[in-house]
Amino acid sequence: MTTPPPPTRSGDLAEVVHERLREAILSAELRPNHRLVENDIADWLQVSRTPVREALFRLVQEGLVVQRKGWVVRDHTPAEILEVIEARAGVEAHAAFLAAGRITEAQLARMEELIVTMEDDSVSRLRLNELNNIFHDIVTDGAGNTVVAQMHRRTKIHYWNLNQPVVFTPADDEIVNTQHRQLVAALRAGDGETAAGIARRHVDNTARIIRDALGL
Repeated sequence: MTTPPPPTRSGDLAEVVHERLREAILSAELRPNHRLVENDIADWLQVSRTPVREALFRLVQEGLVVQRKGWVVRDHTPAEILEVIEARAGVEAHAAFLAAGRITEAQLARMEELIVTMEDDSVSRLRLNELNNIFHDIVTDGAGNTVVAQMHRRTKIHYWNLNQPVVFTPADDEIVNTQHRQLVAALRAGDGETAAGIARRHVDNTARIIRDALGL
């Protein structure tokens, strides 16, 4: 794990530790079944064990960590991942619907920059996933709704964190890229209904790829 700069405000220590651990899990920096040792995490983040333990309890409540003779990154089953993605379809669709009337030109421009980068064949799959995550976070931010943002965050369990790999074919990537461009166009036009439909089909397409890859 890379060493981040230490937190600066003591009152926010547990929240900071929680966010850093959560991102490490969701980005697959911390893989399923990885054992989380309180002392090691405290040394890594340069904090005491108290905020680490509090953050781990929060992650248990979110379903990302389990207690099994200590703390362990939870290994989600393919079926569980699909359930989350099915829920995410509704969240993404509504976020896009709201963002169509609220997103800024600067946010749209950033999304277009990300699309160009993601369409570059030289970009690694890991980096592509990171950029895709940023792209969809912008849509959620553009919705300007804290409740939707919380729901979006709750369904942020990534399929590439499965022990069994999910492979996107060039044809799959082409569909994703096309849908990204269609979504930006709908948002720029302020067409919430079209944006919502594209967002839902976009998530449904990911669910289809996972089902096919895992034989579900």
